[in-house]
Amino acid sequence: MNQLITELQRLYFLDDQRSTPGGEGRLSAKTLAQSLAGESAVELDLVGADGRVRALVVEFARANDWQRAAKLYQAVQDELGWPAPALSIAGHQGYAIWFSLAQAIPLAQAGAFLAALRTAYLADLPALRLGLHPAAETPAQIRLVPGRHPASGKWSAFIDPTLGGMFIDESWLEMAPNQDKQAELLAALKSITPAEFEAALSVLRSAPPSDPAPREAEPTSPSEVPARRRSTLKVGGDYRDPQSFLLAVMNDESVSARHRIAAAKALLPYFANGVADKPAS
Repeated sequence: MNQLITELQRLYFLDDQRSTPGGEGRLSAKTLAQSLAGESAVELDLVGADGRVRALVVEFARANDWQRAAKLYQAVQDELGWPAPALSIAGHQGYAIWFSLAQAIPLAQAGAFLAALRTAYLADLPALRLGLHPAAETPAQIRLVPGRHPASGKWSAFIDPTLGGMFIDESWLEMAPNQDKQAELLAALKSITPAEFEAALSVLRSAPPSDPAPREAEPTSPSEVPARRRSTLKVGGDYRDPQSFLLAVMNDESVSARHRIAAAKALLPYFANGVADKPAS
């Protein structure tokens, strides 16, 4: 069997894993393979026929919510003692954090945990920009990752958390990710044990809620934009090829982080083997 499917089953699938629509029967390996190849789009039903759950997903609707996603990713490890979760880009906008439970739990318990998690770490994030799955007020279905987004045509994928900031402008891939690499990312992850889950739930129930962040007024003219939000390139213009220019942008500390990250992403194909290709003369 495809190793990526094996890892997805190990971490997130229920014993009778179903898909929707048409999710009456068990999700087949053929349907999974078609979805991973971009031939169809599969939605996982996170709640089993017995009303139990073993995958919890927190979605951030905007790519520029990366800092909040990174904060939550680290907090569950540092403060709740959980193993590292999976992190994915959406294929359109935003990120998702995937938690794997070693043993399935009742839907009500999953919803209570997700609500407590939001209160502790994400109280400042508007409800429209946050998805907690599964929960009573949100769908119990979520798109399989990796996969081709049906509207945008772009690809979702699991990513190395250290690279999350590189997707703030474009939280998708243009082409299908390598399935072996995706399997390697998931193979390093562990499921949350029942003892770890109960301990974390106790911590969250006793923790004070995070304070909502003050809302910044939107500037009405360019002159009112704070200096930290303005971005002006000052790397000069004496460049004979795009690669040299992008390298200068990436390495210039006076350039905004957004521009430097964009330059780094544009340069990635040149460093596929760890060495930059020489530009054509």
